[in-house]
Amino acid sequence: MGLLNFKRKSIGDRFKEEAIYSVGTFAGDLGRGLVAGFIGTAAMNVSQILEMKFTKRAENDTLFQALGKVLGIPVRNLLPAVKLILKEKLINIIHYAYGTVWGGVRGVIGSAGLKGILADAIHFSSVFTTELVMFPKLHLAPPIKKWGPQSISVSGVHYIIYAIVSGVVFDLLKSGRKN
Repeated sequence: MGLLNFKRKSIGDRFKEEAIYSVGTFAGDLGRGLVAGFIGTAAMNVSQILEMKFTKRAENDTLFQALGKVLGIPVRNLLPAVKLILKEKLINIIHYAYGTVWGGVRGVIGSAGLKGILADAIHFSSVFTTELVMFPKLHLAPPIKKWGPQSISVSGVHYIIYAIVSGVVFDLLKSGRKN
């Protein structure tokens, strides 16, 4: 009697199960995206270090300046020694936090069902466009028309590396999961 006694689920029960599954899938994708963003940021750091050694370019402190602006701390007016200590301690934290949060966006993109090159392209364009618009709006960088082709290209390559590595990591983390 037990094997043949199937209880049909109501529409409400099926909807509730599907909603719980969807929220769980979204949360999982968001978490996978955060991990992917962290790893993508590490890859971007390596590319920036190599590029700076090759081009002899000085380290950029735009994220440090942005944090000061957002928090209302006049970091440009700090004593050089204090600025150096804060910058040394905070710049990597800020950079990794920023890249990790953008990885969460990659998770949301993946949760929408997009993957591969299309998802990576959307992620890249979101992150890179934000840099090209946000920093000039905060008066931390000149407008894009004053950057010059080399600066745009170098920055773009770093963000391409970030987006591709983040995307590959996300897709790999997601590949073992049931969709």
